[in-house]
Amino acid sequence: MKLNLRNGVFTLILSLLSLPAYAGGGGGGSSLIEPLGAMLLAAAVVAIILSYAKQASLFAFIIIGVIFGGVFNFREIINGDVMTAFVDIGITLLLFMAGMEVDIPGLIKRWKLLLINGFGQIIGLFVISIGLGAAYVGIDASYMEAVGLPAANSTAALIYFALCLTLSSTILVIGTLKSTGQIAQEHGQVALGLMVLQDIVAVVALAILGSLNPDKVGGASLGVEVGLIFAKMFGLAIVLYFVTKHLLNPLFKFFAQSEELLFIGTLGYGMGVAALCEVIHFSSGIGAFFAGATLAALPYRHEIEDKVEPLKAFGVILFFMGLGFDISEFKLEQMLGGLTEGFILAVLVVILTIPLMLILGFLSRLNAKPAFLMGAIINQSSEFSLMLAVLCLQYKIFDPHIFIVVTLVVLISFFFSALGHQFLDQLYGALAKVLSFMDGRSTAAAESGEEEFAMEGHVVIMEYNELAIEIADFYAERGQNVLLLDLDPRIIDYFEKQHGHSNIHAHYSNMADPDVWEDLAFDKAKIVISCMDGGQEAELAITRWLKITAPDVPFLAATSSHEETLELYAAGARYVIQTEYLAAKAFRNIFEAEETKPPKEAFREVGESHLSETQKLQVGLGEAFANA
Repeated sequence: MKLNLRNGVFTLILSLLSLPAYAGGGGGGSSLIEPLGAMLLAAAVVAIILSYAKQASLFAFIIIGVIFGGVFNFREIINGDVMTAFVDIGITLLLFMAGMEVDIPGLIKRWKLLLINGFGQIIGLFVISIGLGAAYVGIDASYMEAVGLPAANSTAALIYFALCLTLSSTILVIGTLKSTGQIAQEHGQVALGLMVLQDIVAVVALAILGSLNPDKVGGASLGVEVGLIFAKMFGLAIVLYFVTKHLLNPLFKFFAQSEELLFIGTLGYGMGVAALCEVIHFSSGIGAFFAGATLAALPYRHEIEDKVEPLKAFGVILFFMGLGFDISEFKLEQMLGGLTEGFILAVLVVILTIPLMLILGFLSRLNAKPAFLMGAIINQSSEFSLMLAVLCLQYKIFDPHIFIVVTLVVLISFFFSALGHQFLDQLYGALAKVLSFMDGRSTAAAESGEEEFAMEGHVVIMEYNELAIEIADFYAERGQNVLLLDLDPRIIDYFEKQHGHSNIHAHYSNMADPDVWEDLAFDKAKIVISCMDGGQEAELAITRWLKITAPDVPFLAATSSHEETLELYAAGARYVIQTEYLAAKAFRNIFEAEETKPPKEAFREVGESHLSETQKLQVGLGEAFANA
């Protein structure tokens, strides 16, 4: 099934690559397959090389965009309008995926921490960057006149320059938190909330930036334009709230029954909202962000993210390769002219973010280590900074020099920050004694609010069936938190409404997805039990994963096959529930209890009880009963 979805994504990619090139004067081929095929192949080679240096693959896309756009002059083969369209698609897809990172309940629970650390970081670094832009880069009215841009745009240029230095990279931060296993820790959760706040700020900035487009005809004053933008955003949020509440839940409950439907429904909804925003003269990217945010509120979030993750990768490729093309238009002396400023500003962003977050952590009563780690993880500029810079250049708010400086700040800060992420513990160890005064006074956990379900010491049970319910009831009756996973939304819905134990939580998840194992903290569970029917490959993968990441966590799996039993034991399963063997043993006990009864009574009571329980399941589950 997953192979079909991947093929669907690749079909989408190939169909886009097959668009006419509309070459302006180079006499290129009739499609984009040849030039972009060569670029993607070269990018794959460069990405492999960069992976050994623990660097993000986006560098590969930018490098290849610069080389092929400048050195090999592919701009003569691929029309600029096509690459602009690719960049627009990339931005829309990235904003859609950024919207799916929004966790409103999590933001509410940690509102005090986010108020101080989130807004504090944004405001603090923004003010510092304003000063650097004015005093060091020299962005003012006279600078704008000297480079041939309207002096009236100097304020906007300074504000957007500072904003580009303020935003941190959602891609790099989330990637680091996941790869280091820190995403569920206190600083990881606060950092995620901070990224959401920054994404919202970036989305608002992008929306306002559209009103500064000099190509707009008959536009109103800036104040009116900004007012209309916020009115449209508020109206869109209200509409999508009611759509989510009354339409999306039942619709995606239906989509969730099929992986293909879930993928198509997700893509159709996200791009449909983006297209609708274009119709009402609103930013398609903002619409995509709001669409992603509404999908994040659904119980199928993990599975949706898994299905559309290839689109995020595709958006990254399109955007950064297009950015490389834009950079290739500049002369070497222009690039070198911004190198010193870009390098110094990048180093300042990497360094200053850490003490800023330590100060904010002290004010919010965070301990030293989470405050330091948060600062050391978010200390880079963002992919959103590059989006803003590209649009500012198009709208004549940035001149080429400012654009180059911002681009270099992003790339250099990315490099140094990613390098530092490999030595987080060593860096904190060197500063631990100096920062020890921050420890022992933390009330952050209480202020952030307790999670409804603590992902630590919990019991994980995979796939709803009679065996799973018996096991879940056993642990729930002993006060254990039980997380029951299933891929059928009807079963999840039934279970949440009908089952009695408040500490059994049903969750829609694809148990074969490694991201789910990490997100639901299998490695911190008391025990992980699979009751999956036909999930042997997934069970073997989970067994091997736990053996590496958490060898002390017991893993139990159910099967009816002797051969599969031996295979699971060989992979490292702690115990295999061989259902036919246990059923035979259990049925022996029933025989012993019933064989002494008269024939008229034998097996009557136990049979009626079994019939009653089965009928209850049939009534509650409806069509899903046959698959339960």
